[in-house]
Amino acid sequence: MAYKSGEKLCGCTLLEKCGAGAYGEVWLAEDVLGARVAVKIIGACGRCSERELAGLKNYRDCNHPNLLKIRFVEITESHIACVMDAADDLNGGKGPYLPDTLTNRLERAGRLESKEILAMLEGLLAGLEELHRNGLVHRDIKPDNILWVNGRPTLADAGLIALEGKGSLVGTPGFMSPKLLAGRGAADASDDFYALGKVIYCALTGLPVGEYPSIPENMTISVDAVLGRAFREACKQPVRTSEEFRSLLSGAALPDRRRALTRKVWLFAGGAAALLLLSAAFLLTLPKKAETLRYVNSLPPDSPEALEIDRQLAEAKKKLAESQKKMQEDFDRFNSRKSRNINEMQRDAAALFRRRGLLPGDGKFTARLLDYEILTQDRILGLLMRDTRNPRLRPTDEALPPGADGLHSKSAQGLYGMFLSSAYGDFDGGAVEVRRAFWRGRSGTAEEIQRQMLETDPLMQALALDLLIREKANAVIEAGAFRPGDKKELGGLFRLRRGLLDSEPMAFPDSLFAESSPKI
Repeated sequence: MAYKSGEKLCGCTLLEKCGAGAYGEVWLAEDVLGARVAVKIIGACGRCSERELAGLKNYRDCNHPNLLKIRFVEITESHIACVMDAADDLNGGKGPYLPDTLTNRLERAGRLESKEILAMLEGLLAGLEELHRNGLVHRDIKPDNILWVNGRPTLADAGLIALEGKGSLVGTPGFMSPKLLAGRGAADASDDFYALGKVIYCALTGLPVGEYPSIPENMTISVDAVLGRAFREACKQPVRTSEEFRSLLSGAALPDRRRALTRKVWLFAGGAAALLLLSAAFLLTLPKKAETLRYVNSLPPDSPEALEIDRQLAEAKKKLAESQKKMQEDFDRFNSRKSRNINEMQRDAAALFRRRGLLPGDGKFTARLLDYEILTQDRILGLLMRDTRNPRLRPTDEALPPGADGLHSKSAQGLYGMFLSSAYGDFDGGAVEVRRAFWRGRSGTAEEIQRQMLETDPLMQALALDLLIREKANAVIEAGAFRPGDKKELGGLFRLRRGLLDSEPMAFPDSLFAESSPKI
């Protein structure tokens, strides 16, 4: 699909190419009336064209000034061409056309001022309201897809728009919510707002999304505390509506649904337990008579028996309140630990991959990771226990030197103990296959895909750590013994892998990973 300046398409004259990728090309063009438009051209074969056409059909009933207007669609045997409003020219006509996108604004200015970000958000939220009102989700909100048309912030690219809760797993890593990355359901409105939170981060800090939640050293919290809090909150818990997002921008707090639900559960459970205790204590204090209730009601209010019952009730209520308070404090501590979870662990994993030379990497690790054989903990333990000369953990079939014979080997014994005691945690095979299918369908070079996977996708990061663990275990078996630093290295890999799978720091038997720990 090769087009040249001056060619005619959809009644428009192509002027200059302003974007290209695996999906096709975007050209600046001029219509028959001399107005500038953008023409997106996609080959008519393959998943990209099918997805684009489905997105356009979903989008056809949406009409809003903050959603990019589709003027005309042409479908032929060779291509799908879509004529749209063109973005403003950041160069103002002086020099080559530079589309006024958030990406280009950030490249030019570094980061945006708070007033500019808030004005952009107000327009985007209005556009999202129209999409969500029609039961649609955008699924690809990012700086590249935010344009200014006639000075108005506009949400572009209808290619991935789908019915809420119905679309397949697509999007741009870094802007996809943890729920989508883990394969837990299709996209809904909250996933669009999650991506919008990441957009605020990029616009406010000037950093790429892969650096989230880092803040530049020369940027103080006073730059805009409200926007800073808004992007963190939007990425921490689901935002359901534009109004909720606007409440974040005004400095208000979101309703903590998880905490409120859990508090109700705790209160119900604590109240039920306390009621049982109260009933038991109450009945034990009463004479064994058939008409217990009548007996209680007949007690004079100032009688010793009635006063004793009142005292026990007051004591039980006090204990119930103390128990509820302690349970809430425990849950708050749990939530506090969990709020650290995925972002810090992802940064730790990315730093480790950089030290190993996998980031940015040459792309060769991509194929290995997409075809890597997953083993359950039971299967690994079985391989280590085999009474053979080759206890190596697959996927390799290379033979080991004589003497490495299952649990007769001290190294295999030590590894057996590690895998058994490290809260290893098996992968969800279905979720892994969903993620692999997503990455196999991504456009770009192997190097680009490897970088995106190992920086943005926690499940694929955990899979990469699993591969490194088994490589290290094979090296230990081949050497026939743990070398200095081996146990510490494996311990760190185990902790990070489990943390990415659970988003919750695990309690490990540190003595098992200590260099001085006794051999099993």
